Amino acid sequence: MAVAITEEPVVSLASLQPLWHDTAPRQLVERCPAGDPFTGWKAWQEHLLARKRPALPRFVKKKDSPLLWGWPAEWERDALQAAIESPTSLAEAAIGEDANSPPDLPLALQLVALAYAMPRLARELPAETWWFLVERLHTTATQAGSQRVDWETNPRDAVRSQLLAGELPLALGCLFPEVRALRELRDEARAALSEAIVEITDGQGLPHARLLPVLGPLFACWTRARWFGAHMKRGAWSQAAELQYEWLVRHAIRLADGDDRFLLSSPSTGGTSGTRGGASCDGSHWSGPLFATALKLAGDRSDHAAAAVALPRGVVKKRQKPRRGDLPQPSLNSDWACVTVMADGWSQSAARLAVSYADNPLSIELAVDGERVLAGSWTFHTTCNGQPVQADGEWEQLCWETGKRFDFLELGLTLTEGLRLERQLLFGREDRVLYYADIIFPTDGAKRQLQHSVGLPLADGARWNAETETRDGIITGRKLRAAVMPLALHEWRSDPRGGSLFERDGQLTLTQQANGRALCCPLLIDLDRKRSATERTWRQLTVGETMEIVPADVAVGYRAQSGDDQWLMYRSLGQAGNRTVLGHNVAGEFCGGRFLSTGKFKQWIEIEAV
Repeated sequence: MAVAITEEPVVSLASLQPLWHDTAPRQLVERCPAGDPFTGWKAWQEHLLARKRPALPRFVKKKDSPLLWGWPAEWERDALQAAIESPTSLAEAAIGEDANSPPDLPLALQLVALAYAMPRLARELPAETWWFLVERLHTTATQAGSQRVDWETNPRDAVRSQLLAGELPLALGCLFPEVRALRELRDEARAALSEAIVEITDGQGLPHARLLPVLGPLFACWTRARWFGAHMKRGAWSQAAELQYEWLVRHAIRLADGDDRFLLSSPSTGGTSGTRGGASCDGSHWSGPLFATALKLAGDRSDHAAAAVALPRGVVKKRQKPRRGDLPQPSLNSDWACVTVMADGWSQSAARLAVSYADNPLSIELAVDGERVLAGSWTFHTTCNGQPVQADGEWEQLCWETGKRFDFLELGLTLTEGLRLERQLLFGREDRVLYYADIIFPTDGAKRQLQHSVGLPLADGARWNAETETRDGIITGRKLRAAVMPLALHEWRSDPRGGSLFERDGQLTLTQQANGRALCCPLLIDLDRKRSATERTWRQLTVGETMEIVPADVAVGYRAQSGDDQWLMYRSLGQAGNRTVLGHNVAGEFCGGRFLSTGKFKQWIEIEAV
């Protein structure tokens, strides 16, 4: 089918001279002179039609364009799909654009699609139009390679930059190696791709938390570029970048959820929008063909084993039951990327908590048995002596520990009014229980009137069901059932002291107040669906030191029971000491664990005092 272009563009080809590379076939050079390629247009058409290499990537020929792998719907996906399917639209968009205006993100993708379509368009376009488009694509790629991108401020610019400065010149250089200027774009593309992959990942392939909302299109762009690299002597990027990409394949599998989304990728509004808890159906997506291609290009035995468990049937073609030794650890922590994932397995039915602390408020996603419990912005509000307190800095990771039975994360944030917030998360993998606590304390140790509330965003479809007589409750969904116990509050509602636990505007809110040197606000979330349907109870424990009771603003201990299982948590709120709680001796700052059926306490973790 011929393409109709209503206006003949002005062609100079100045940026493409000298036109032919030394490796171009002699017969082509003789029949299509560099000074006048329009006269030799038919020879160029015949050459492109007859050559067997380089071949157009197989994935480009598929009906569902891989250029839209991971592309969010709100990024004009439907319009782009129609444009990509029509070479006419791609050519007209490129001719009609302002050459002095940087392409926006949708146009950037169209220009990449146009580069892939150029071998085909050589059979349909007049010579002047075809060479004009090539020159325009070359100029765009060259200009994009010289621009710096502030990806932390605008993550979408990272995608746009990699499309224009990475994939576009790489595709042009690989599809048209006969043209000297296009062939030379390979080196520019390698540099741009290598620099970006190394710069925006943590040294083990995980992109920064601020880039997770664009992980789908970014991963897709790099995967298409990696395909070209497999057919190039020097590859698509440096060895250091290749190592990061190989790790990224595994991280992408780890972050893939059952709704074809990547964890922590959806926009969050903390429950203030019409979508409950700030969770959105939009966000960064993945697809089976994307993972299948990435695994084929760079996946190792462990990646294939993880994909066989985590991804739908058919993504891993030779689906074999993975051996236990093949599966990597499902949990992940990266202080640089500001991302932590705690999980008890790779399957979509696993219990999995993901936290992003690059910004305030934090983002959280908690899922179990294939259903999300929490999703969105994790907010808090604090007052000191009646005055509102604000964050005075950024979240920092204080501690990360992982063991056979647990994952533990502690974060810290400086507040105004001389206060500090420390947030603890302890996930018991075998028990499927999550302990969370916010600790507020003045840095000078003086007593203050403290009030702290924290809002956990309920996921879309999750509902809070408070107990009538006690202060706990359960979160329910389609199949979901998770019990929540506010360990520092009195169990019975008839005793109103201390605070409250309630749901408002899609957020499960815990509020506590105290007059003292510190305040601990803990919750225990039982993620075992069957066990959470049974009776439960909890108690604040007496902490002793040198035969005396320790005040609650110095150290706290809690015992929680759900069904037949019981757990113990202890936290020093001031200077640590040699103390006892429920007969267990503790010298560190924090400890947690469970009671065995024999009544003996099995400690999971103890954090020593600094």
